[in-house]
Amino acid sequence: MSKPISLFADYHQPENILTNHCGLVMKLLYEESPKRFQEFLVTIAGSGTDLVVGPVFNQQSKGKNSIPDLTIVQNSFSVFFEVKRTNWFYDEQLINHIKGFNKSIQTKILFLLCNFEEDNISEQVKESVQKAKEDGVVLQPLSLENFVDALENSYQNTSLSYLVEEFREFLDRNNYLPKWKYLLDVVSSSGTLHEVNDGVYMCPNSGGAYTHQRAKYFGAYSDKAVRTIHEIRAVLVVEKGLKSVSISWNNSGESEELLKLETLNKINQWSNRIEEINAYDLQVFLLSEGFETYFYKQTSGGMLQSKKYFREIAAVLKADTAQELAQKLNNHNWGEFDYLNQ
Repeated sequence: MSKPISLFADYHQPENILTNHCGLVMKLLYEESPKRFQEFLVTIAGSGTDLVVGPVFNQQSKGKNSIPDLTIVQNSFSVFFEVKRTNWFYDEQLINHIKGFNKSIQTKILFLLCNFEEDNISEQVKESVQKAKEDGVVLQPLSLENFVDALENSYQNTSLSYLVEEFREFLDRNNYLPKWKYLLDVVSSSGTLHEVNDGVYMCPNSGGAYTHQRAKYFGAYSDKAVRTIHEIRAVLVVEKGLKSVSISWNNSGESEELLKLETLNKINQWSNRIEEINAYDLQVFLLSEGFETYFYKQTSGGMLQSKKYFREIAAVLKADTAQELAQKLNNHNWGEFDYLNQ
């Protein structure tokens, strides 16, 4: 049984609570301004979506058999949201949603809303998008991050703008926003600082200790301290023998072909890397300019593992760039941020 969107919903399941909150901020935006709500829907639906909220007033519009002096017309539309906490949408459910639209509706949109951490979501759902299109339905994957960003823009200069900040805090508190954007991946780089200074870090693609979570920031560790901090532009995997190059993450949005070409050029700069790529697969981190810092390990001995994560450290320090993060970490020790990994 359906329930209305409410400030006082009695849902207990996390997914239902998330759905109610998403519906509530949209409902309040519509009540504040139908025009702003329309702009919000068009933004999240993507360019080319013909969607008008509310009646359209025209004068002397030519009809099939006459020209009325004044027309007030409201086109029909239906917007469905399938909301999930993680990306586990499945075809059967989507097909049932698509079939659930009233065929007489002029504009039909189905949003897949969740915390998409992956790149190329559109590529993943390409077949489903095509099937939906055949039934006259626009199927649009939408990250919660893009959802709240669009809301923030639509709520600007309204009496309810504070709600967006509270909603964003709710999403962040419940891990519905991508954490990789605040993650610092500190990597032991003593023997490869010359490569890091040239904008690249390489390691075997063999799993285990060489498995890296997606991160925005790379910290080059040497002699008991992080010496430089870089933004990770992209991470690519090069197959043994240069058989193929694939992109694991593209944080920068740069051309994939240019990233692949740069990766191969980096490998060919060093004879030891040429030998390695003929023996096993390599992971290649393409890095931005490095910014000097002294973020030091206060305990005795070196790193116990080849890498160490500092989760959400950029959010805690309110740093938006590698330069800001390097400045704010300078002369601080690791122990000050151990609580982030608890």
